[in-house]
Amino acid sequence: MYERNAVVVIDLTLPQASIEALEDEPEEYQPGTFSLAFTDGTPAVAGEATIPLEVGVRLKGKLGSFRTLAGKAGFKLKLNFVKGKKFLGLKKMTLNNMVQDASMVHEVLSYELFRSIGIAAPRTGYAYVRVNGEPYGVYLNVETFDDVALERWFGPFDDPQHLYEGEYGTDVKPGEAGAFEVDEGDEEDRSDLEALIAAVSDESGPFSARVDGLADLEEMTRMWAVEKYVGHWDGYAGALFQNNYYLYSDPSGEFQMLPWGTDQTWGQRLEFDGPSGILFDECLADADCWALYREALVEVEEATAALGLDAVAGDTADLLQQWQQLAPPREEHDLGAIAAAVDVTRDFIADRPGDLAEWLTAHPSYGVFVTPEGPFEPPVVAAGAVAPAEPDQSSSGKLGLLGRSTVSGGVLVTRLRTPAAGGLKQTATIDTAQGTVTACVGRASAQSAKELTLRCYLSDALRRRLSARWLRLEVGTSFRPLAGSAEVVIHEAVARRENPTRR
Repeated sequence: MYERNAVVVIDLTLPQASIEALEDEPEEYQPGTFSLAFTDGTPAVAGEATIPLEVGVRLKGKLGSFRTLAGKAGFKLKLNFVKGKKFLGLKKMTLNNMVQDASMVHEVLSYELFRSIGIAAPRTGYAYVRVNGEPYGVYLNVETFDDVALERWFGPFDDPQHLYEGEYGTDVKPGEAGAFEVDEGDEEDRSDLEALIAAVSDESGPFSARVDGLADLEEMTRMWAVEKYVGHWDGYAGALFQNNYYLYSDPSGEFQMLPWGTDQTWGQRLEFDGPSGILFDECLADADCWALYREALVEVEEATAALGLDAVAGDTADLLQQWQQLAPPREEHDLGAIAAAVDVTRDFIADRPGDLAEWLTAHPSYGVFVTPEGPFEPPVVAAGAVAPAEPDQSSSGKLGLLGRSTVSGGVLVTRLRTPAAGGLKQTATIDTAQGTVTACVGRASAQSAKELTLRCYLSDALRRRLSARWLRLEVGTSFRPLAGSAEVVIHEAVARRENPTRR
């Protein structure tokens, strides 16, 4: 089932009582039956269907991907609904409706790339699904992360291990351990996750040293490198709102990060060092972890070329076309839209190596940005050496502030206009009795002259201070252009007293 050149036919049977129950509670498993027939890859030749198995059926999806049974619903199947029963050794099955991926190839390409560099990513295959004999269309059969899949990846284990699911902005921040859903392991004992959160928020030493033995940074940097490369804006490293990822801890309590929900990839050309989850941001602020990440990006580009993903996309699209031509009424994309989406995907695959080559050339080592005049490292500004920048400098041909920086919810927000393509780094500090303390470090990049918003997340210690008093921040923003001279703008920002807020 889990080969990209295979298509199986799946028949689900739901009694009326289950249909009505799924209308009321779509995420609750209801009784049904399941059978599967293997094919030669075409609708013309199908083998004999397996004996119907009693299973649990629920609907899946969220926001833009959820559909009811009246449309092209996505499905989760509990194959061990009857105690002791399995299907080919599997307990669960996930059938994605691909309504947000008109190309129908994004997940196959993404997970193949993840697996090629050693990330525990799900296997995939295709299925043509019928419900009560009615055709629902082409689905992606995505291997479900459970104890069966984990044992296949990591081997048999005796000690309890955890698989946490992260979604809807959940991140490894103080107070958020309980926000993770526990898919495998003891729901009551989250001490492994608490230990990781404590190490990340400690701030008493380099990030890579703090999480040593708690986070496998070699694995995680490869995971993030793929997310950035494929444009997984709905994952962990792709955006400010973290979603669609798993944290897996081995018996020693060391975590790896696993991918999920890659249907909306291969379209948005994400910045390779743009802001994202706290682990990624901390990594880029740590020299050792940054070096691992840069090496991982090189590895990802090499793996993409070795896999021949453009040909994979084309071959997979050709395979699916004969099934798509059956055109069940629930399919939301016609053949023209599907072909256009495949073309966009293949264009992205062709263009992405150039994006990465440009970034790697500009970032040969930690803290260095190369300009035509040579390597540039932002100058260190002495504490108290404030050269206030006036706002609304957008027409000067230089880096300009568009209004004053603001602080809300523990985030320093600055609107800027860049005069050209280049990289931005912002560092905010405060003066204390013990000396100058770094409040936050934020990074962004621009592909051209543009207006953008730079967000800098205050440290936990600074956010705690804000619950007691206002703070004056000294903010230095350096712009490192691809061509021309570097610039530094320094100004002050006032953070008003506020209640502690999770960031």
